[in-house]
Amino acid sequence: MSLPEDFSGLLERMAAAFAQYEAEAGYSPVIVGGGAIAIQTYGAFMSGDLDLYAPNDALLDKCLTGAGFKHEDRDRRLLGGYYHPDYPAYGVEAISGQLFDGRADHNRLLRITLDGDEAITTPSFEDMIADRLGQHAVDRSPDSALLHQAQLLFKVAVALDLDYLKRRVAEEGGDYELLN
Repeated sequence: MSLPEDFSGLLERMAAAFAQYEAEAGYSPVIVGGGAIAIQTYGAFMSGDLDLYAPNDALLDKCLTGAGFKHEDRDRRLLGGYYHPDYPAYGVEAISGQLFDGRADHNRLLRITLDGDEAITTPSFEDMIADRLGQHAVDRSPDSALLHQAQLLFKVAVALDLDYLKRRVAEEGGDYELLN
């Protein structure tokens, strides 16, 4: 499986914005949710939106618009987000609050280098698995895409910290046993 070409192109534009944000803030924004799942599963689960954790909204706006992103103004789209005109299939939105309600270990964030030296950042596999299992616990659908995402992440991840994973799954209200 691989990421669609337009999604990869979008990530390159985001990496440029992330580099600027990091240069000014001292830390990188983090792609969470469906966008992170798409990246971590190599496109097995795709998303039309990318949610970003970046506490400084004004700086994020400056960096995204500086990288060519536009404020969302298209029909049938949620206002308040962004899109890149070269990659109109995708929307970008900032999330509020803390990363995973402050429970995620920022030292476990994954920095993924793209072509050149620019990079994007995603949560650890453990945090994304816990997030998906927690959301599945609320959804409770027997054929939940959230559960399938968690199970695939568990399979493709390398060197998981199982103690941290179990703790995070419990914190998110999920069931670790569903990974088996």
